[in-house]
Amino acid sequence: MNAISLEARKRMIAENLSVVDDFSVIEQIEDILNSFTPSVNRFTVEKLEKRAAKSEKAIEEGRVYEINDVRNKLGL
Repeated sequence: MNAISLEARKRMIAENLSVVDDFSVIEQIEDILNSFTPSVNRFTVEKLEKRAAKSEKAIEEGRVYEINDVRNKLGL
């Protein structure tokens, strides 16, 4: 696929999105897009708070690892 057809397809998708009025469909599309383009900026405050609480609990439970241990485990 060349860049022109990719851009045309993106425009067509954007145009089709403008007529979607089902919230669950929009949420599904957002989930798909977020899986390909994760970004801290795309997290909601609620999601960030949940992640922080989960991380704090892991720290309290001693589920922490030294960075060198992680790198060794991953073969980096």
